[in-house]
Amino acid sequence: MLYLREGNWIFIRMDDGEDFYKILYEILGIYKIDAGLIIGGAGMLRDFEIGWFNDKTESYETERIKTPCELLSLNGNISLKDGEIFAHIHTSLATPERKAIGGHLFSGVANNTVEMAVWKFDDILLEREKREGFRPLIGKNRRGFEPS
Repeated sequence: MLYLREGNWIFIRMDDGEDFYKILYEILGIYKIDAGLIIGGAGMLRDFEIGWFNDKTESYETERIKTPCELLSLNGNISLKDGEIFAHIHTSLATPERKAIGGHLFSGVANNTVEMAVWKFDDILLEREKREGFRPLIGKNRRGFEPS
């Protein structure tokens, strides 16, 4: 793993075999990032789980894919959920047949590498609203200003 910070930008490189979320949460903790954006990512994932939120059942339908796939896109946000740092990430990947798949990313292992960028918010606090099922994102200004 490699991580570098310049101002509010954090660059992260995960190496082959590293657990995606373990590394991400470790780095978010080091820099105390509880609000921000995952701007993009490139590389490959294997043994990953993606899902689709079924709004009728208010639960995710998931699928585990063991085959290495190319990252086409990786984006999301970072907030607090039940007082803990939480990364909400969506991804698109290409299978070896070059077919696109995607959804909410639950887990994964870096295959060769994953390279990504995170932008840290200073004055915005993002939190997941406490309730059953879907938990929408709410925001507050850390300096006391109300959101519009």
